Amino acid sequence: MMDFTLKGLRHWLGDSLSHALGNPREEKQHQPPPIGAQPYRDTPKR
Repeated sequence: MMDFTLKGLRHWLGDSLSHALGNPREEKQHQPPPIGAQPYRDTPKR
């Protein structure tokens, strides 16, 4: 019973820290698109 409680506590603590500090991979997905002229980086192929 104690082992289950410690695993649950560890999971809860990990989730709460993840929510408090944020996840960089998820934060990067929610960035707004760049505004204004963007440089053209594609190389033309013939």
